Amino acid sequence: MSAASTLSALATPLLAIETAGSACSVALRLDADQPPAREVMATSHGHATALAPMIQRLAKATGIELTALRAIAVSCGPGGFTGIRVGLATARAMAMAIGCPVIGIGSFQALAATAARSGGRLAARNLVVLDSRRSDLFAAELGPDLQLLAPAALLTAQQVEARCASSGVSLIADAELTQFAALNGLSASADAVAVVELAASRPDLHLPAEPIYLRPPDVSQPKPRTP
Repeated sequence: MSAASTLSALATPLLAIETAGSACSVALRLDADQPPAREVMATSHGHATALAPMIQRLAKATGIELTALRAIAVSCGPGGFTGIRVGLATARAMAMAIGCPVIGIGSFQALAATAARSGGRLAARNLVVLDSRRSDLFAAELGPDLQLLAPAALLTAQQVEARCASSGVSLIADAELTQFAALNGLSASADAVAVVELAASRPDLHLPAEPIYLRPPDVSQPKPRTP
């Protein structure tokens, strides 16, 4: 089932997966009256082996049978290619087995929501910057309602600094991007708590559970065989 399915703000239990960034995290929203349970593991490359055991541990700790899930939310990027694919594949497989909707949440919105949840106040215009593990960065401008004000783009660090210095845009940067500390913006690491909260309360931000890429993945082409 796709994100086009309407999800009530009170549809619980709701599982969320965040694997697009520099950590692997899961969150479980049991009801609207208590904060989501969560588990986070710092890993850049081990999502495929870490994710399923984390989900099982969280379900056991909260006493929830995974077959009881009403929906599964997943961050769909942009971010690390392998992490995105692992998270989406896991969410889709679980949703198909359970018979529940799977909902995509953009990584820009998840990061901005995490920053706001940590006490940061969102400005009228927010330049949200994600680590791409390359020389250029994933960037998008969001309003205080987390809606896109302009299409996402690839920017260099110098372009990010220039945008924030000259156009009245406030910076929200991935915590991995320590080079922006002097800009006095907000810094956070998106996690599955933001994904689960946005999935539960912001149907206007629901996306298809499809990967969002701003550049082609790095793929090594096979070398031609010699006769």
